[in-house]
Amino acid sequence: MEMLLKEENAMLQKINNYLDSQKENALKSLEEIVNIDSFSYDKDGVNRVGAVIRQQLENAGIPYEIRENEEFGNHIIAVIKGKKQGKILLMGHQDTPHPPGTTLQRPFKVEGNLLRGPGVSDMKSGLISMIHTAIALQRFANEEMCDIELLFTPEEELGSPISRNIIVERAKDALAVFNLEAARPDGSIVTSRKGSAHMKIEIEGRASHSGAFIEDGISANDELAIKMTKIKQLMDLDKGTTVNFGKIEGGISNNVVSPYAFATIHSSFWSEKDFNELYQQINKVVETPYITGTKSKLTGGIGILPMEKHEGVSKLFKIVQKAAEGLHLNITEQQTKGAADAGFTASLGVPTICGMGPVGGNWHALDEYMVLDTFIPRMKLLAASILLFVKESKL
Repeated sequence: MEMLLKEENAMLQKINNYLDSQKENALKSLEEIVNIDSFSYDKDGVNRVGAVIRQQLENAGIPYEIRENEEFGNHIIAVIKGKKQGKILLMGHQDTPHPPGTTLQRPFKVEGNLLRGPGVSDMKSGLISMIHTAIALQRFANEEMCDIELLFTPEEELGSPISRNIIVERAKDALAVFNLEAARPDGSIVTSRKGSAHMKIEIEGRASHSGAFIEDGISANDELAIKMTKIKQLMDLDKGTTVNFGKIEGGISNNVVSPYAFATIHSSFWSEKDFNELYQQINKVVETPYITGTKSKLTGGIGILPMEKHEGVSKLFKIVQKAAEGLHLNITEQQTKGAADAGFTASLGVPTICGMGPVGGNWHALDEYMVLDTFIPRMKLLAASILLFVKESKL
């Protein structure tokens, strides 16, 4: 046992030394992809980020598959074959919520111990971390490893409408999943996340002249106003279930009774159960005609599933904590309101940890940042966590 521990320590030291040696290369790669606009709807921009990723994979001799998409950028799936059974999935998204031209206004820059730029921690630093950690494990721990799969998705910022199925496909047979979203500003990782849903209410009324024949009209706008008031009252902040009306539109002209109206709704929630209860209540309001003659329908539903903390998540968190102790890091856990792809994998019952990337904050804002001196340490933490997971799983 003592000899085994010595061998493990020597292997980890080689991994850590290698990652230390790659700091400048990693920073150059991060600067390169941060300075590429990759708005979710900018297919070419996302694919330019993907081109950098593919080049790094090719340089390391890591095989990959490209899945092209009509509307969005490509999916990239890379696999490092290990000597043991099973696989561990690492995930990250290539897109940002920032429109083309953003990087010209505020390109990548270093401010002391902070890195700035659109998407620097959400989550382009996570992408670079995935690649460098996987390469280190390939070089120095292949005999001890199961397969490692890297999945790069193109449209997470939109709720992963096409990636959801691919994530489920790649995760359903995984032993564990590490999502490389940024660590929270206090350094904690994420073991629970809210889910999100997008819905739309559409209402039909009947047009008429609002001065001469208002009594002949049926106002879709009025019906929508009543429904919106009732639906907003369903929000329960104590449970963390939110209701927000995003876009509202209706009517034709100021002197015409509105024949059509619609509103979009966004909701966030901690559990599927909470959302299902909310949905039933919303649907009851939608199905009730408060103004005689109106017809209404509700469409949409859950976009990203909540990451609910189950036994597998708890066990994986303990492994990450144990790995952190060996690196003299204090890692805590946190639940966070923002939805992420980790919800899809956790919902399968697969042990999942989110927020394994470098520490960052102010995501989507002008002053988004990544903490520079966490870049390499979080790679080391990921590598050590994977190795410890494989060891304790006795593969």
